[in-house]
Amino acid sequence: MSGNTQPVTISTNVANAKCTLTNEKGSWLAQAPGSAVVTNSRENLSVRCEKKGYQTAVVSVPSKHKDSATWGNVILGGGIGYIWDRNTGAAFIYPSTINLTLVKNETSNTNQSTDVKLSGSTVEQLKQLNDLYKSGILTEKEFTKAKKKLLN
Repeated sequence: MSGNTQPVTISTNVANAKCTLTNEKGSWLAQAPGSAVVTNSRENLSVRCEKKGYQTAVVSVPSKHKDSATWGNVILGGGIGYIWDRNTGAAFIYPSTINLTLVKNETSNTNQSTDVKLSGSTVEQLKQLNDLYKSGILTEKEFTKAKKKLLN
């Protein structure tokens, strides 16, 4: 890992799932199991994995602040170094491995459903859901269905 990029490994319970990783810095493709080098950001990393015959799996992964690097920049570079790293994403890191579970469709129905994994309080989950929708990971139909499920 160097600068504001890092490798992220995607692991799923089924081989050859096609995964898209997205944040406001870009979009990257990986075939699970596999990895992609992503640009770090203070925003969540949205991950969507799909395979025919399985429900689509979606997760919003929060970034974590790199504390030691931040303090080094504050001490050595003052506020400017910190602001630069925050804006470029270099002050943040994602987990090195993201695990998703794809659930086999139980019917021969061609309408695939989406399994959305969210964490935190209801407010945090709504924010994650909105981020997934705004980034294009979730369709409007998937967003509405997941929001209804969350609020009921």
